[in-house]
Parts: sequence; structure tokens; C-alpha cells
Amino acid sequence: MSSNIKDKISRKYRIDSYDKMDAGDFEEIKYSNKTKVECICPKCGQKHKMNFHWIGRGTPRKYCPTCKGSN
Repeated sequence: MSSNIKDKISRKYRIDSYDKMDAGDFEEIKYSNKTKVECICPKCGQKHKMNFHWIGRGTPRKYCPTCKGSN
């Protein structure tokens, strides 16, 4: 049996097996740990640290306390 046919059969089996699963089959992962993250204020460009959960790439853009308080 060629590898191309094996791949098609394997993909079909995986799709069929996913259809049989329900939401109870997966454990919910909760991330609640907050850490100090260095941020850059988009208004003034100042670097500051804030305590929140960040899993994104790069440096988060959050307003610093002085810019957040002013209008």
C-alpha cells in the first residue's frame, strides 16, 4: 500500500474519531497565574510593569498609570 493511501486512511480515521468525542473528553486548562510584565504605553512610550496574565508575543501595549488617569 502506498504511503499516500495510508495517509488518506489515517486522516479519515482521525476525523471519524473526533466526531465521536464530546466536550467531556477534553480537560479544561485554566491559566490564572498573573505575573509582572513589562509593558510599553502606546500614548507616551514609557516602559512600566503591570501585573497581569500575558501569553502573547512581543511586548504588550498597555497605558501607564499617568496616561490612564488623564483624559
